[in-house]
Amino acid sequence: MGDIMSILQSSYSSASSAQSLIAPGSKFANVDPTKWAGTWTGTDDKKQPVTVSISKVSGFRANVTVNDATDGQQSARAFITTKNAFRIGDSQFQLTGDGKATLTTIVTDPSTGNQSALTVPLTLKT
Repeated sequence: MGDIMSILQSSYSSASSAQSLIAPGSKFANVDPTKWAGTWTGTDDKKQPVTVSISKVSGFRANVTVNDATDGQQSARAFITTKNAFRIGDSQFQLTGDGKATLTTIVTDPSTGNQSALTVPLTLKT
């Protein structure tokens, strides 16, 4: 019984360590709000809708809400790097061109523990 408790305790302590939303060495610069602000939409591999809403873009910061079937709804204040990307939860939003972006989410298989990347192409609604 003691072994089970120590395993559970170590799992909880390692899971609770916060993952940084900003990669080490990231650089920031002001961005053009017109390229970022708005509602971005796409469809995941299971044909489920994915929506990313970006608002209040100021300098290199923005308010972001992601709604997808994998993680549900997440909201955060994002920091946009000079590589035209930001992270929210287990996902990374990458601006790839005018009105085009990708949302890459790391998904963990609960039965095997294997991780895979799910990338969804997004377009900016006009």
